Amino acid sequence: MERVVWLFCPLSHLGSSSGFLMEAVSAAVSKSRKHVDLAERVILQHELRRLRKIALRMVEDMEVGDAGITQALVDSIHDKWREDEVVKLKFEGPQSLNMKRTHETLESRTGGFVIWRSGSSVVLYRGMAYTLSCVQSYNEKIQTSVNSLKNEDTASNVFHSKGGRILCGSAEYMKDLSKEKRMDMNDPNSLLDELGPRFKDWSGCEPVPVDADLLPSEVPGYKPPVRLLPYGVRHCLRNKEMTRFRRLARTMPSHFALGRNRKLQGLAEAMVKLWESSAIAKIAIKRGVLNTCNDRMAEELKNLTGGTLLSRNKDYIVFYRGNDFLPPVVVEALKEREKLTDVQANEEDQARQRASAAIESKLKASKSPLVAGTLTETLAATSRWGNEISSKDVEQMRRDESLNKHAALLKYLEKKLALAKGKVKRAEKALAKVQENLRPADLPVDLETISDEERSLLRKIGLSMKPFLLIGRRGIFDGTVENMHLHWKYRKLVKLIVRGKSFAQVKHLVVSLEAESGGVLVSLDKTMKSYAIIVYRGKNYQRPHAVRPRNLLTRRQALARSIELQRREALKHHISDLQERIELLNYELEDMRVNNQIDEEKLSRSFNAGATIDDTSEDEGEEAYLKVYDSGVEDT
Repeated sequence: MERVVWLFCPLSHLGSSSGFLMEAVSAAVSKSRKHVDLAERVILQHELRRLRKIALRMVEDMEVGDAGITQALVDSIHDKWREDEVVKLKFEGPQSLNMKRTHETLESRTGGFVIWRSGSSVVLYRGMAYTLSCVQSYNEKIQTSVNSLKNEDTASNVFHSKGGRILCGSAEYMKDLSKEKRMDMNDPNSLLDELGPRFKDWSGCEPVPVDADLLPSEVPGYKPPVRLLPYGVRHCLRNKEMTRFRRLARTMPSHFALGRNRKLQGLAEAMVKLWESSAIAKIAIKRGVLNTCNDRMAEELKNLTGGTLLSRNKDYIVFYRGNDFLPPVVVEALKEREKLTDVQANEEDQARQRASAAIESKLKASKSPLVAGTLTETLAATSRWGNEISSKDVEQMRRDESLNKHAALLKYLEKKLALAKGKVKRAEKALAKVQENLRPADLPVDLETISDEERSLLRKIGLSMKPFLLIGRRGIFDGTVENMHLHWKYRKLVKLIVRGKSFAQVKHLVVSLEAESGGVLVSLDKTMKSYAIIVYRGKNYQRPHAVRPRNLLTRRQALARSIELQRREALKHHISDLQERIELLNYELEDMRVNNQIDEEKLSRSFNAGATIDDTSEDEGEEAYLKVYDSGVEDT
């Protein structure tokens, strides 16, 4: 439909802006006509209006689903053109997302003209020179002009890939290029032609991918490609390499179009052949095919080829050949080298056997027996110069050895003890550094009191409350007090749950809560797995201007304090254990020296106890404890 813009305004009122308004009007008109520019240049205006009126009166339209522009759709359009001049199409699914490409593909596949397009609806005209007996009398000049216009439009449609540019269409444009450029542009097409037949119903950009469903499902004697990882190369890709390959695969054309889930040996063989010239194989999943599962496809191909899966979704599957992939030429060279190595090894074995046979023949020929290096020489030397060791000497050697082992183990434990004490000092220093910002408040002097009846009633209400605050390993920090004030905004009581702490620690938390929040403690009750604290806001409660106190630790600092307390406690237990072991070893060592006897059970027990101590802990330095808290204070 044509769009006419009327401006009811005298030109004398426009002034200097009249030229700008006229340009805007012409731009709007050209924008409205750019969808059917080719049809308007070829078909006369009165004929174009007549065809559009016929299309508007059409009730039925052909619906195109997810499969897109297939050969069956093209045949049905030609069958429809035998009766009517125009065909109305309604696109649904992925084809409707890019109607510009659908428009171009429809004209190139059918040979017709799009005379009207709105949204996902298209009206396709068969053309004045359509091959029917009733239209053969049209002038051949019109057909010549139509072909020239189509060639001009298709020559500008160039598909950019990573390796170069691939032209879609015009043969005249190909004639103007040099021979080298034509070979570079035809390389992808020639490579895909070697892999298998093309997918006829492809609706994307060229080159047209190989139809993987037409490849053989089973290849006799197929084996996964030989893989060998070069020295110093990682087996898997790094994150940056994976990202770079994925970005590269987005702009690459599809090599294969796949519609089945299993029996993909033919596709696997074609992928291995493709990997000889391209590191990435991109597989497009056919649209409109039922029961396609990209997960099963990717799993089957990974088992058959051994490649690295870069990405997969409902549209594409991308495989990288892998760092350990070897082309067939390299495999053949390696096999030849292996055969040559085996031949050389056999020759060396034969030479070694000949040399050993010659030595044995010389030994048999010698008349005098050889004594050097034999048992006879050893027995003669022992009887002449050696002294036999008595049982007392053996017992003394065992005793000295056990004493040396006890002394070495004792020295090792003392070294571990000194190292643990140094770690405790550094942990205490780190804890002091964390607690520099902690300035706890004192209990108020005029603390509000409540009667026993009020306390009993508030305790029942508080224990039956569902909302509560959980106090974890961080203890009380500024966020805890802030949440208490937020609870007191809507209710008089706040319920706090404490888990994993002793009763003494919970009592200390209760005192801190009263001092920091200004509330009144109602009760402290022991539940099945935790402690429940009920705090009353008071009868004269006034919400402070700053609900988050500045004298407490932040959330990060509270976690750091908890970690340092846990570390210090663990080190203290470790030190006490080491001291007990050292005392036991000292006692056993003195006992062995006084009694001059060896107890095998005590000896084995001491060594087993010493072996359980971890020898991997080393002195990490003071920075290992303090570098966590130098990043600044978190204001959350």
